[in-house]
Amino acid sequence: MRRANEGRADNENSKESLTMRIQPTTAYRRRIAPLVAVAALAATGCDLEVTNPGPVQDEFLNDEQAFPSVLQGVRRANALAYTRLAYDSGLTSFEGTPGGLVDSEFYNGKLTSENVDDHWERAQQARWMAEDGVRRLEEALGGEFGSNQIAGRLLVLAGFANRTLGHNMCIAVFDGGPEQPYTDFLTRAESFFSRAVDVGNASGASDIALAAQAGRADVRMWLGDWSGARGDATGIPEDFVFQLHHYDLDDFPDPNEVYFRGASDPWREYTIWGTFAESYYTETGDPRMGWYEIADAVTMVYNLPFYVQLKFTSKTAPHTLASGREMILIQAEEILANNPGNFQAAMDLINQVRTSVVSDHTGEALPPATASNATEAWTALKQERRVELWFDNRRFADLRRWGLQSSPGATPMEDMSGRSNCFPVGVSEIDTNSNPLNRVS
Repeated sequence: MRRANEGRADNENSKESLTMRIQPTTAYRRRIAPLVAVAALAATGCDLEVTNPGPVQDEFLNDEQAFPSVLQGVRRANALAYTRLAYDSGLTSFEGTPGGLVDSEFYNGKLTSENVDDHWERAQQARWMAEDGVRRLEEALGGEFGSNQIAGRLLVLAGFANRTLGHNMCIAVFDGGPEQPYTDFLTRAESFFSRAVDVGNASGASDIALAAQAGRADVRMWLGDWSGARGDATGIPEDFVFQLHHYDLDDFPDPNEVYFRGASDPWREYTIWGTFAESYYTETGDPRMGWYEIADAVTMVYNLPFYVQLKFTSKTAPHTLASGREMILIQAEEILANNPGNFQAAMDLINQVRTSVVSDHTGEALPPATASNATEAWTALKQERRVELWFDNRRFADLRRWGLQSSPGATPMEDMSGRSNCFPVGVSEIDTNSNPLNRVS
């Protein structure tokens, strides 16, 4: 047996974090220039006591020697967008209870064009940078693009950036264009993932191909292509994991927000008190939803009991974008969606994930979940995804997807009626886009 997060680590290249400079043409690109200074620091691994040389000329990034910096810039942009969404979408889907300092609108389920604007900009910035990086390398490498590992990694990140937008946003907008269905983000992600699989295989980088295949399994599930989702998911090893890493540099902090906002010093912005995780961990000891109480400590403003999550234990703790364990749950959901009479086979897969986890309380494997019909199996599936993907920017999206699909089964403490189920277009996009876009107030 092993604990849920034991042995989870991405390849060493995923732990670097850099940015590039591009010419701003829409609102969400305005934020990119301040990110540039970290590029020389993480790329070289040199002494961090250096002077920031400032932005570089855009054309310098077309040189092959700049490609690693382009890649790292895209990684950092994705990490910044993803962790902030993970925190606020987590509050919106009751994964944490706000302490009163900020974010009460998210917890109350009211998402507006104003309060989501930072999320819209950062997620769009991450997408644009990834896609622009792909464009640069295609132009510079020509026929060699199809076997270049940096190209493959950029394609993977372009896929995940689009997936993040498709999971969370109500509509799609591309580079100042008109409103499109949110699913266009997902079909775009599928295309990037498919290209990344090919490049990963051609370049001999199995990690690239597996990350892309796992990401594609998820978007195909969202798009209703269950055959494709199952085919992709079954090819991913159970111990595979793809993560986004963070850095804790003094001048360029980009911490894991779920950890940082819940740290005792200085924030205490939210607590696990009053959430499903509070009672679930107390009852089961499942380390995937672990937390501890700081005695005599309370949250800011509301003075709530201060319970701290244990999934992320440092500012640099990574978020998981895809894993082999998640792929097993996708296979289980495919059975329930298409062959509910075979629900016991789905339960076997769910318990393959669940019983591999050792309880912090007993030191023994968690007991298997049980179901006597397909509806109860759906509940078990939703519960296991809730626990496995806790605070990784997935629960809010899952609740949206199941609501749209009218999936059976229910889990406690997640009544989303009367609440926002997606992030509307940000006000900065509305104000700068020449096309009519609906402002949500």
